Order: sequence, then structure tokens, then C-alpha cells
Amino acid sequence: MGNKQGKGKNKGGADKEYDDIATAAASSNDKGEKLDENYEKDAIRLLDKSVKREVKKVSQDDFDIIKTVGKGSFGKVFMVKKKDTKRVYAMKVLKKEKVIARKQLQHTLSERKILSDISNPFLVGLRFAFQTTQKLFMVFDFFNGGELYSYISRGRFTEERSRFYTAEIVLGIEALHKNNVVYRDLKPENLLLDKEGHIRICDFGLSKEDVIGDTVKSIRGTPEYLAPEVIRRQQYGKVVDWWSLGTLIWEMIVGLPPFYDTNRQKMYRKILDCQLVQPKIMSTPAYHVCAGMLERTPTKRLGYKGATEIKAMPWFADINWDKLLALQIEPPFKPAVKGDDDVSAVDEVFLQEPAAISATPAGAAPIAGGEKFEGFTFVVGGEVLSVTEGTCLE
Repeated sequence: MGNKQGKGKNKGGADKEYDDIATAAASSNDKGEKLDENYEKDAIRLLDKSVKREVKKVSQDDFDIIKTVGKGSFGKVFMVKKKDTKRVYAMKVLKKEKVIARKQLQHTLSERKILSDISNPFLVGLRFAFQTTQKLFMVFDFFNGGELYSYISRGRFTEERSRFYTAEIVLGIEALHKNNVVYRDLKPENLLLDKEGHIRICDFGLSKEDVIGDTVKSIRGTPEYLAPEVIRRQQYGKVVDWWSLGTLIWEMIVGLPPFYDTNRQKMYRKILDCQLVQPKIMSTPAYHVCAGMLERTPTKRLGYKGATEIKAMPWFADINWDKLLALQIEPPFKPAVKGDDDVSAVDEVFLQEPAAISATPAGAAPIAGGEKFEGFTFVVGGEVLSVTEGTCLE
């Protein structure tokens, strides 16, 4: 992760030796000569040596905390700046004690693993993960265009804008599903805009790994976006994410989710039984996408056979999916932010929170059960790296 940095540095030591071997091998191979039998072993050994030298210890001391930009049940999210590179990131700080007490250990470890294993332009990228005896730290790319929720709350979107966001979300969810991850919490609050206006899916605390078929039993998600099979406590699979997306598309175009009610029990009954009616302000192609995703029988739901059948819908006829994935399509809306550290689009409620991490008392004993967080550190090349605070590959 992040292994593109440092390409311009002068090479020496293991790097130079490896290059020499590679050059000689390529030259001999061009001449049709047989490669030395020790070449592969030597090259792997030297490359491993080079990679290990790039591993850096990272701790809280490597970052300056600038602003509080988020707050949850287990901790806060800060905008931080890395002292050596001056790059801006979002740092999520969780208290181990609360994570264990609320039985969120596995979800926290899954979030760390999912984000380090899967790379996609529409998923928030994890750059560093480290821990102390009391806290967990995850450092992400910082996207300061604001939550999609803050924009929807000001009024519904045009279909053009809704279609653009939907298409980017489809590509992000598709990447998760291809890695057998079900997201389970798709909603406007978990969708960020970057400074250019592209979507970034964040907060993977409710995601579940290794999902093959309809094998999930746990009830997770936000009420307005729950699929019928989850409410019925039936086993389910990845297709619950497409139900949530259908709900979100409806909300973007109409202004409210299709089955919304201030009474939660009434809302659940609507999700289970209420007939869907096409709104006058929604085009027929958009309605067909929503109706397909809001099909109550999972096996008949649009997306059950994969994202390909969603992309083939007429509503997306003008979308060039390859260009979209390459971020080559200009977003229909650009947030009014001036730079990477501009927090004007962040909710004022968060910005008013103190921008400080609570200090750990001197000599504080490790949290009971804290040894279970061993899997929180990065795994590189199959080898668990020994760390004091944390590791990363920049």
C-alpha cells in the first residue's frame, strides 16, 4: 500500500543489487541463455530486503491534529497532517475499552482488513494502522467535500447528478462484492465527496467479509435502508446492498426514502408490504432501476446476478464505465472547498469538538482483552510485521 512513493530516490544497497541482477537476467534472457538457477532465489531475497527496509514505524507522534471532523460511539475522527510529508489525512481514534465492551472487536478488525485489502477509487483508502495499549488508530485519505447527507438535506438532486453518484457507488460496491464483502450500511451519511465532487464510500464498521451466497444472519444497518430479508431475520447475502442503493437513488431524486415514516414499526411494515408507485418527478428509466433494486424477493432483485446487469440498464446508457472508473468524467457538482485542508464543508457540530486525543495516564495497564487486537497490524507479504506502535508502507 502506498508503494508508489519514493520512486525518485537514488538507489543503492539492496535496490541497486536487485537491479543489477534483473538487468543481467533480462540481457541473458534476450540472448536465449538459461537463467542462473540461483537468480530467482537471490532476486526474491534482495527484493524482500528492499521492501523490509521501506517499512516504517508510525505512531501518534508523527501527526499534528488540526480539527475534529467526525464523532461516533467509540471515538473521534480528526483531520491530521503528517509531520514529515505535510500530507493531510483523516485519523480515526477508537478506545479499545469501548470497542470490547460493545462487542465491536470483530467489526473493527474487519474494517481494518477490508480497507487494506481492497483498492478502489470510490472507497476511502486506509494508509496507516497502529495502536497503543489503550487506543486504535486508523489513518485514511481525507476527503473534504462534505457528506452526501448534508447536500440531500438541502433539497433533492437532478437525475443527472443522482445518476452520476449512483454509477460511482455501483463501482465501489462491485469491488467489495467481488472480494466477497457485503457493505450493509449504505446511506448518505457514509458517502463523502472529495474536493472534485467524486463519491467516496466510508465507514466499514458494519461490513462483513467472506460472504458467499445467502449465509449472513446478523441484523445490521440503518432502519430506512434495511432490506426486507434483514427485517424478517432471514439469511441474506450481498444483494442487500442493492436494496439500500435503490432506496438511496429514490431519496436523491425524490427527497425522502420510498418507505420513510417517523414511526419505525410503521416504516418496517411499509418496507415489507407497501406498493411502490412511480413519482411524477422520476423518469421511467430511473424508476425501473429503483423498482428493480427494491424487489422484495432477493433472487429477483436487480443486482442479484452482479453489477453487470445494473450497468446494462437504460438509465446508465450514457455512462462510460471505464472512464468513470479512471475518474475521467467530470462530476456534475464541485464542492466549494479551496484546498486539501479546507474544512468549510464539514458539519459545524464536529468542528466545535476539541481537536485533541485524550491522554493515556502514565503507567496505565493494557486493556483487558487487548491482546485480541494483534490482527490490527498490517500483514505484508504473508509475514506479520513486528511493531511497537504500528507499521505502514508509504
